[in-house]
Amino acid sequence: MPSQVFKRGPTAPEMNITPLIDVVFLLIVFFMIVSNIVTHQAVEMFVPDLDDSQAQVIPEEGRVIVNVAPQAFTRATRAADPLRFSGSARMVQVANQSYAMHDLAGVTASLERAVERNPEVEVVLRADRAIYYSEVQPVMDAITAAGVNRVNLVSFDPVQ
Repeated sequence: MPSQVFKRGPTAPEMNITPLIDVVFLLIVFFMIVSNIVTHQAVEMFVPDLDDSQAQVIPEEGRVIVNVAPQAFTRATRAADPLRFSGSARMVQVANQSYAMHDLAGVTASLERAVERNPEVEVVLRADRAIYYSEVQPVMDAITAAGVNRVNLVSFDPVQ
């Protein structure tokens, strides 16, 4: 008996993969953008080792990452002798903004905005082990001037 809906007879099911291709393309674009954002937060540096670590995990929504970046280097020369550098810092990076070492007012202003959004914000301060403390101290002063109550210092844990 012929179908009354389809005059040519029964139809075979077909698979339309166009929406699947669209979703896969959007996922690829999303992960490419997110990976760029994540790499901006990760300034390459060698942080000091700790003897007695009090390590803890800080939730992402309540933290701001501050990087005190060293002068430019290559991994090969740095691995050979990590302390053979001038000890001066090149820049300070707060989230995705970079500031020169002489522009610590910009660091303070950026952190003040973070404190306005979340008064309980915690700063994660990362500094290379080849940078002298005299270069890190003004950054810590800028963090304190912004009204941040808690600063966490990051170090390298060779166990992980």
